[in-house]
Amino acid sequence: MVISVEDFVLFCERTIDGMLDCVDALTPDQLNEAPPWDGASSPFQLMAHALGACTWWVDHMVCHQPSARNRDAEFGATGSHQELQTMATATKVMLHANRTAMTQATGLVEPTRTQTPLDGEWTVGAALIHAYEELAQHLGHLEMTADLLKA
Repeated sequence: MVISVEDFVLFCERTIDGMLDCVDALTPDQLNEAPPWDGASSPFQLMAHALGACTWWVDHMVCHQPSARNRDAEFGATGSHQELQTMATATKVMLHANRTAMTQATGLVEPTRTQTPLDGEWTVGAALIHAYEELAQHLGHLEMTADLLKA
C-alpha cells in the first residue's frame, strides 16, 4: 500500500477545514469557553493544540526544522476566530512547503528521530500518520465540545 504525500496533505487540509467550519459556528464567547468539568478544553484550545501537534510532527520531527512549540501553552490559549484562521493557514502553508522534504523523508529506511515519551522508535510514515491522527481525533473532540457549548 502506498499513501502519497499529496494524499496526506489533502486529508490534513480537509480536516483543518472541518475544524474551521466547526469553530465558525461558535460565538466569540463560546470559542474560548470550556465545558464545565475539570480538565476540559475550549474550542480555541483544542484547535490550537491540534494544529500545534500537526506542525510539530511534520515540520520538526519529520522535516527536522527547529521548533519553539510550547505544548502546555496551547491548553491555556485564548483568541479569536481570525487567529485560528491565521494558524490554520500557517499549518496548510507548512504542509505544502514541506512536501518535498516529506517525500524525501518517507524514502528513508531509518526511523525518524523522536523525542517523545512513546515506546520504541517511530518510522517517518508512523510520524506522519500520527500528525494526521492528532488533527482527526481533535476534530471529533472539537465537534462534540461545540455541540455541548451550543446546547
